[in-house]
Amino acid sequence: MIKAIGRNELCHCESGKKYKKCCGTGGSSKLMIEEQNKVLQGTLRDFFENNPRRSEQKELVKWKDKVENLLVPLYGEDKSNGIIGDIFFFSERVDVWNSFIERKIIKEERMQIKLILESWLNPLFMAGEVLSVSNYQAQVRDLLTKDIMEIEVNESFPVEAGTIATGFYLPDVRIGEHFMMVLNSLTVAVKVKPESVRKLQEMYQSSETANAKEFYSRNILAVYQLLSSGLLSTEKVAYAVLETVEELENFLIAHDLKSDELIEAFFHYAEPLAMIPKEAVAGAVQFAIDHQLVKLDWKTEETAQHFGVDTEGLTLFKNDLGSFYHTAKSKEDPEKGAVYAFEVGTDPKGNELQNWQLYMHLKNATITSENELKRQMEYYHSKSYEPKTKAEKAQLLAYSAYTTINRTSQVEQIQRLDPQNTDAFLLAAEMEENLSLKEQFLQKAVSSGKERFEPEMDVAWLYVPNRPYLRSLFLLGNFYWEQARFEEAFPIYYEVLRLNPGDHQGVRYLAVSALIALGRLKEAESLISHYEEELNDNAFYAWLRWSMERQKGILSQTAQTTYIEAIDQNPYVKKYVEQRIAALPYPKSSVITPRSPEEAGLIWTFLAPTLENL
Repeated sequence: MIKAIGRNELCHCESGKKYKKCCGTGGSSKLMIEEQNKVLQGTLRDFFENNPRRSEQKELVKWKDKVENLLVPLYGEDKSNGIIGDIFFFSERVDVWNSFIERKIIKEERMQIKLILESWLNPLFMAGEVLSVSNYQAQVRDLLTKDIMEIEVNESFPVEAGTIATGFYLPDVRIGEHFMMVLNSLTVAVKVKPESVRKLQEMYQSSETANAKEFYSRNILAVYQLLSSGLLSTEKVAYAVLETVEELENFLIAHDLKSDELIEAFFHYAEPLAMIPKEAVAGAVQFAIDHQLVKLDWKTEETAQHFGVDTEGLTLFKNDLGSFYHTAKSKEDPEKGAVYAFEVGTDPKGNELQNWQLYMHLKNATITSENELKRQMEYYHSKSYEPKTKAEKAQLLAYSAYTTINRTSQVEQIQRLDPQNTDAFLLAAEMEENLSLKEQFLQKAVSSGKERFEPEMDVAWLYVPNRPYLRSLFLLGNFYWEQARFEEAFPIYYEVLRLNPGDHQGVRYLAVSALIALGRLKEAESLISHYEEELNDNAFYAWLRWSMERQKGILSQTAQTTYIEAIDQNPYVKKYVEQRIAALPYPKSSVITPRSPEEAGLIWTFLAPTLENL
């Protein structure tokens, strides 16, 4: 247990004197605390200025996309962004924060600062009632444990007795074991309803969690939602607004259109309106058409006729929404609005050629340190590589072929340079219409790729020369899968996943599809459970799970429930299921955004074979 230093203990400044004779004297103590505060504030500033790092940005954007619709209507955009960021770094990815603090501890020589930083590992989350406020300190009682803590308050963070403080805290062991520093996600809800507090306490009592800390960790979003009264409660978002937003979204879904930008602009514009005009949805659609937010070639008259409204009212709403949109755009952070998208397909990934050229530059370089490696990578990052051998020329030509319109025209040239080039066999298979010959080319690609595969790499995919082999296995598996030869396809998919458990290619979805088609539902569920993450792939797995439940009992309640859940994850798939539209082949290369028509088409590609016999 870390404790505040006693007056008769040795001073942590390591002078050899007792604390009361050293830093414990009035002036020295004050200066020391001021200096420590600067260091601690600098530590926090350092973290938030340098995070998220590039490697964390995609995951943070996915997390934000997942939860912001739950929080923004309750807390507003600015406060929600703080809450979302802190939940991500102090709970979802607390390992990022902990690693940062551990590095600071190692570098820190001052014992007192070390002790404080050690107590900052795994920040505390708490929802507590403010009991009293005095001398810039507030007593707060945890709603679940009834433990009483003291927190620091100031002009930028005012509280009143009776309010509920919710958020993350960092201990300040200099002042006392129960004193906490406030982080920026902390919110103060005024006049939280007693039933909200009671419901939170009942949730905790009925949960199977070992303690309050574990309960908070598993239910942070629910806590913020329950204790949001007095801010922007969902009751203040008029039902008519939510109903109209849903009508607009349903129109987009029916026409295979998607625009998060339109939905967000429409919601924020309509929210404060005293009355929603009947031309609202029509006006929003025409606004989106005019601003090219959706691909729909309708004139104003066509849009008005479709919705049964007059053009004058439509135009008026469209223009007002447009003015609001342009004003909001002018104030928007230029870095805001990053859209998470993921690359799918059997072709080399977009950055593979660049990675291959970097590998070729560095493979024979003498690297003596991590800094030297970094310098070399930065130097060669965007430099083209000049092939030294025929095999290297062949591989460079193969990468080029994948990006050209007539991509198979250079196969013979590649094979003359390197008769065993794996990608040349794959391109030859692509232009072959005879299935037997196509299979032979794919098997040759697998054989040649295996000869050059390096299995000893920690992550097979990150070693660029390994990728042609993984690519050839994937394509051979797809060859069997597309012919409904699932018994032959699945072992190949399984081999790819064994070689590259991180599955950078997306093989797992086709593997699950093959297992469901074979009726091997327990294995399919096991594979989903192995790869499923809370914030990733939800639509894919939701629809595949529905297919499994449907196979168990087409009219079962579970099948009906999972169908509704799947529609919620991606409603565009519903049309494919109802109309049994012909599924497209797995793409060579495509970029997909979540909950989009494009994602729905890919989901249907996986799903359709599992429904063939039902």
